[in-house]
Amino acid sequence: MGILSEEEKARIIEEEEIRASVRRKYEQKSTGAAAVLSTLCPGLGQVYNGQFGKGALFFITVVVGLVLFLWGLIVTVKEIRSFGGSHEMSTVSEGTGIGSEKPVPMTEEGIVMEEVEKEQKAQEEKKETKKEESITKYIPKKYVAFTLVGLILMVGGAGFAIKDAIKTAKRINEGLRKT
Repeated sequence: MGILSEEEKARIIEEEEIRASVRRKYEQKSTGAAAVLSTLCPGLGQVYNGQFGKGALFFITVVVGLVLFLWGLIVTVKEIRSFGGSHEMSTVSEGTGIGSEKPVPMTEEGIVMEEVEKEQKAQEEKKETKKEESITKYIPKKYVAFTLVGLILMVGGAGFAIKDAIKTAKRINEGLRKT
């Protein structure tokens, strides 16, 4: 059988657990390592400092923000594309003159009348203005709000996680110096 008895194995395991808890309790924390870890993955700096629940909270906050941001952005772009695609074709074909053979009014000298050109320009400007107004009215504001909320959660959560990891590491180190 084994070289060590069951009693000796249990005693060694118990001593190692005590050493590990003492090491965790009195080990200095690097503020730089906490900051880098939180920068790589928000919440990892808190895990390094021994705050597992807080680390999970920061991680979940940033992931929820990322999901909201991407979802809002994708849905907004799809809505704009679907709106632009269904109406843009009709306005483009109307403006090209393809398929419409209207006589061009001319003077006796063969010059196109300026009033016709002015009228066409006015109609085109009116169509463009109407199209721009209708697109801005059609953009669903709730999706834009989701995008903004997601962006705030991502950036704010990540920034706060980094600051908190550094502050916590400093606080841990200050507590160790006092003992």
